[in-house]
Amino acid sequence: MSSTTRAPTVPPTMRAWVRPRRGPARSALELVTGYPTPAVPMGMSPDVLIRVSHVSLQFSTEMLMKTLPNLPLIGPWVPEVELSGEVVAAGEGAPAEVRDLGSHVVAFQNIPSAVVMGRGVLAEYVRLPGCQVAHIDAGVDMASASGINGAGSTALKMIRTAGVREGHTVLVNGASGSVGSVLVQLCKLRGAYVVGVASGGNEAMVRGLGVDEFVDYRKHDPLPAYLAQQYGDKPFDFVLDCVGTQALFVNSPAYLKAKGAVVNIGGFEGICVTVRNMLLNSWLPTWLGGVPRRYIMFSTPPTRDDAVYLARLVEEGRLRIPVDSVFDIEDAVCAYERIATKRARGKVVVKMHGG
Repeated sequence: MSSTTRAPTVPPTMRAWVRPRRGPARSALELVTGYPTPAVPMGMSPDVLIRVSHVSLQFSTEMLMKTLPNLPLIGPWVPEVELSGEVVAAGEGAPAEVRDLGSHVVAFQNIPSAVVMGRGVLAEYVRLPGCQVAHIDAGVDMASASGINGAGSTALKMIRTAGVREGHTVLVNGASGSVGSVLVQLCKLRGAYVVGVASGGNEAMVRGLGVDEFVDYRKHDPLPAYLAQQYGDKPFDFVLDCVGTQALFVNSPAYLKAKGAVVNIGGFEGICVTVRNMLLNSWLPTWLGGVPRRYIMFSTPPTRDDAVYLARLVEEGRLRIPVDSVFDIEDAVCAYERIATKRARGKVVVKMHGG
């Protein structure tokens, strides 16, 4: 069967979660059962049609659902950006390694399409450009693989931006979360000495990821005071914050080297507070009360090159993407509520097909 023809198992319609109104997931999301299946890529199209296995949810999605208006003429707003699945059809212009039918892949939707246009991936089938799809071995767990692009690309950009290398000592705040758990492993692969921060209930998990020291933020509250006492005479090269704790940056001169930096990707304090803090932390001069340490925050769109690199690490057993929980497609709202607790240990994933 040609890769440019429709596989007979692809139905004309599918199930997809859509957001017809603003609000939290419980009131804003609806499961549509007659959503049109994307068209099959034909001829020299660079696109790939994927039967979605699992979708890895983002913490920021519910904030976007509460904030962004529905734009006219856009159509139903489908959330989420990253997935694992198998190839159903592909155009001849797609990369050769993702054209074979049945191949297991990880993929992502670009941010403008997912956020602005609402063309997310929380659906049973998606069609994406081949440059956003990467092959992965069939033996890799698909629930775990679905988190490679978001958590993996973000963690990778954090250590590259900071310049983490062998001999550095880094603090990872939120070491049990979806990004933090990957970040710990990538730092260790680079030869860094890692101190991981999480709640005491997650200590075994975080130590299992390879941290050299563990800090229970609940036991040592306030955390900055403890870090100053414990690490003031051996300050960190970098503080990698996956939570977005403003106090961690404000007090950082007590435990962060003068040439070091706080790299933050967390937004747990809310969008408005996070944006305000980012502006103040980045631009307020020290003579007006600014903190005399570098503060770095950036967007982290996935890339195919990162996906390919991370997939190889996973296949080789050098990296694992921890999964907190897996919910059936019908229970996606419960999955968002799990994320909202801020206690998830790794990725929260929705399984899109049964069996």
